[in-house]
Amino acid sequence: MDADFDHSVYFYTYSTIAQVLAAVFSILVAAVVFRIQEIASRVSHFARQVIASSPADPRRLKQIEARGQWHELVSLHAGANQVNPALSREENEVLDLHFQHLRHSLLLMDRIRQALFASLYATGPAILGAIAAMPITHFFLAPRSPIAVALLTASILSAAYCLWNYFRLMLNVFEN
Repeated sequence: MDADFDHSVYFYTYSTIAQVLAAVFSILVAAVVFRIQEIASRVSHFARQVIASSPADPRRLKQIEARGQWHELVSLHAGANQVNPALSREENEVLDLHFQHLRHSLLLMDRIRQALFASLYATGPAILGAIAAMPITHFFLAPRSPIAVALLTASILSAAYCLWNYFRLMLNVFEN
């Protein structure tokens, strides 16, 4: 009965899973790198605007700017009550707007990084599992063996989980 079932079905399926995940992930990484660079530029712009008008310690702000520690800038500016008494009401509103854009951009960049690492940690094992299952299925298991079917099912489910992570990553990448 196993003579009419070809082992190459497993090879093709595992190979396709590994290749598709590797290709899609590499394209996503390129999109993520481009997007993070764009957000980093925006963060730098808004950080300079906040630093120029913040009521916080100017010496400390310059140190933060030199090191690019933008999360520390957010904490320092927020700790200084975010209102500069030397500025007019309208100027303080503009300062607050820049500050809110800075915070939003930093949060977005953090979410993108977290989603990228979640995708990475899902993709690696899925690809390695598919590659490892190829010879195991061919040399040690009958094609209709429950273990062979379970390995194939696990590989397909792990690929689906990776695709779900890619979708979540893209939602964060395309968010404004």
